[in-house]
Amino acid sequence: MHAAVGRVVTAGWGQAFLDPPLARCYERNQAWAIGDAAGLDAAALDAAVDRLFAPAGLGHRMLAVEPPAATRLAPGLAELGYAAARHQYMAFTGPVPPAPRAEVVAVSIDAVAAANDVYLRTDPDTAFGRDDLVRAHIVEHHRTYGAGARERCVAVLDDEGSVAAWAKLFERDGAAQVEDVVCLPAHRGRGYGRDVVAAAIRLALTDAPELLFIVADTADWPKDLYTRLGFEAVAVKAVFTRHAPGYLWGAAQSDGRGSSRRPPA
Repeated sequence: MHAAVGRVVTAGWGQAFLDPPLARCYERNQAWAIGDAAGLDAAALDAAVDRLFAPAGLGHRMLAVEPPAATRLAPGLAELGYAAARHQYMAFTGPVPPAPRAEVVAVSIDAVAAANDVYLRTDPDTAFGRDDLVRAHIVEHHRTYGAGARERCVAVLDDEGSVAAWAKLFERDGAAQVEDVVCLPAHRGRGYGRDVVAAAIRLALTDAPELLFIVADTADWPKDLYTRLGFEAVAVKAVFTRHAPGYLWGAAQSDGRGSSRRPPA
């Protein structure tokens, strides 16, 4: 999916995904170390990534690292100023969740993008979204990222017909992913997050995918909701982030996708 929206550079240690026009969106500009990262140590991997990111004008560094390299590289990357987070891949094993309690409807990606702008401007965990350029790049990423797959969006609407909570469903080559699950602050505490995830699961299962999965931060509470809805942890990747010089958004965050939220992503 990254290849459909940006440039891909393949190296012996893995791949880099680059989209400099959206430079403030970390998710759109990241490196992925595959397997053992060709045996590189932290300094060598950082230098290899720098040779790709610096000419593209990218000030941050975001590295997704698979086991077993993550454990080996973590101390060295920490010394180089990277903050670490762990993302848990969860495969759906059933049973099928009950139907949502609230009404969940299909909506356009443009409707979700408008709600995402509200989320980034208002949520206490997305202080980085108060920066207009950061917010614009993140919203554009979410609006266009689905070009590499079949994308469907489901949402609960508020009384004015605007999106209050949503989830996306990506489908490609027999696999399906529930992603970007968000409920706006003003509408929390009503179970809407559960409702949109349940609706996305039920929608995905109508096509009988070989794999249905979701990704969660291991330090955040949504993974417990996903477990209750039928997902089971199957793998973990580490994500190491070093912010661009002058990064001021979300200073309280420790995750380097925040304490409970990821950074510009």
